[in-house]
Amino acid sequence: MRKPLKYGLLGLGGLLVLAIGGVAVFAMTFDPNKYKGQIAAAVKEKTGRTLKLGGDLQVAIWPSLGAKVAGVTLSEKDGTTEFLSLESAQVSVAVMPLLRGAAVVDGVRVSGLKANVVKDKQGKFNFDDLLEGDAKKPAPKPEEKSGGGGAPVAFDIGSVKVERSAVSYRDLGTGREIAISGFEFSTGRVAEQASGKLKLAAQAKARNPDLDAKVDLGADYKLDMPAKRYDLSNLDLKVSGSGAGKKNLALAVAGALSADLAKESVAGDLSTKFDESTIKAKFGLVKFAAPAYTFDVDIDKLNLDRYMPAEEKPAAKEPSKPAPAGKQAETPVDLSALKGLNANGKLHVGALQVRGLKLADVRADVKAANGRADIAPHSANLYEGKVAGALSLNADGNRITLKEDLTGIAIGPLLRDVAQKDMLEGKGNIALDVNAAGPTVEAMKKALAGTARVQLKDGAYKGFNLGEALRKAKAALGGSREEKAAAAETKQTDFSEMSASFAIKNGVAHNEDLDVKAPLFRVAGKGDVDIGNSRLDYTTKATVVGTSKGQGGAELEQLSGLTVPVRLSGPFDAIKYDVQYGAVASDLAKSKAGGQVKEQLEKNRDKIEDRLKGLLGR
Repeated sequence: MRKPLKYGLLGLGGLLVLAIGGVAVFAMTFDPNKYKGQIAAAVKEKTGRTLKLGGDLQVAIWPSLGAKVAGVTLSEKDGTTEFLSLESAQVSVAVMPLLRGAAVVDGVRVSGLKANVVKDKQGKFNFDDLLEGDAKKPAPKPEEKSGGGGAPVAFDIGSVKVERSAVSYRDLGTGREIAISGFEFSTGRVAEQASGKLKLAAQAKARNPDLDAKVDLGADYKLDMPAKRYDLSNLDLKVSGSGAGKKNLALAVAGALSADLAKESVAGDLSTKFDESTIKAKFGLVKFAAPAYTFDVDIDKLNLDRYMPAEEKPAAKEPSKPAPAGKQAETPVDLSALKGLNANGKLHVGALQVRGLKLADVRADVKAANGRADIAPHSANLYEGKVAGALSLNADGNRITLKEDLTGIAIGPLLRDVAQKDMLEGKGNIALDVNAAGPTVEAMKKALAGTARVQLKDGAYKGFNLGEALRKAKAALGGSREEKAAAAETKQTDFSEMSASFAIKNGVAHNEDLDVKAPLFRVAGKGDVDIGNSRLDYTTKATVVGTSKGQGGAELEQLSGLTVPVRLSGPFDAIKYDVQYGAVASDLAKSKAGGQVKEQLEKNRDKIEDRLKGLLGR
């Protein structure tokens, strides 16, 4: 019994030796380079592309099953233009683990990969044909994926390394171009459950928009494929170069990212230093099919004016040309991006500047759902005061609603920063409750509706001194030389209070209750501010009151009751002032000074009106 067993084992051993010897002989004598022509012919037949294998093909069978290729090029479909090229690539898999259902890969290494990706004007890529076969092939059944019901093949890759590679991209529809060069990528162990470090470096250049930047990325990663969880920690991203309208672009990002595919969620905790801003952000996403976003962003300071294109100024010597007839280009407003957006978050900016407006401690809650976004409540400090309110954007009807309360605002610096106008001083309150809808900014201005109210105290209107003008009027109509010489004062009209309310409809703000109070005078007014067409049609009436204080003093007491009506009309950038001189002269005759000048008015009305025109600057 022992001898048959012994001879059987010897026979089996002999067969095993023969098998191993046969494999070794095959490995040593097999030359895959003999099949280059057949491989290229098969690729041409299946894809219409030309494959060239310039280097040697190397195949290893034992103890690792591996392959190495070099000098590979692949053309565009039905053409000779190069689509992809490869200096070398190699991979090897241990044989024995593969027999028990585990793919243990020593490493994957790719060198000198170059790919030219093109998107045509119809939106098709130059590699779409390579994917058509997989798209047409029916998806395998679950049991087919695992080899007829067995466990899926486990894999374990020692490392992945891509070096000296490049990718170029051209979009023929938009003219956008991107070139990635010097691409380097490496990882540690990659397996169903593994951790390691990854590094990425590349030089990116783009046109439309322009970009020339270097990217360096490092991070620790953790993979748990059975649980479908992936984590990046100790993230260190650096971008330097030029782009986004900046010649010296510098961006550094640190933090962590995680994705739980089983729960369909992604979360991040990042901080970055960009330009003069330090940004900290926490964000999350759940449900990939209909994503819901959460965020909490804190920025120490942000100057958006640094990133906005400079407004073009007309040449100094060239006269302004009239706008051509016909409809002018309008600025579109499209809120359709709100449809399907589901977001909830908070924003804080320590110091913010936008379009010259300077704000501090900006805080806002943001909620978006069902095609609507509400930035409410929001608040900020600005110009010695505060602002608080609510802003609503609605994709249904392209509608915007704004409620804003500004309290204790210094109006002078606000106008100088935002409108570049130094015309008004004072502190007070402004209340807005407006809404608008339309496809363009211009249409929204013409559809603007709601209410507005202004209340200011202890201010001044700059550029015109009403007290001085009335004093000169008194002197010109019979006063002494001393009165004429007493007019050297600051060119501004002081007031103690000013208030006005507006009813806005179809882009026109109508006012009936302008009320300006000063020691010397009272000003009333009414009219329309046509916001939609940038025009003004407004009439003010300034009346001298009897007082011995303020601008003008006791010397103007004789003009008590005098009213100066002025009509303001025309486009905002070329307002015309029409002083009703006849009414001024007639009213002056009824004032306390009327007894002194009545006779002069009757004899020299034309001359007096001409003098008043000169005194009032028109």
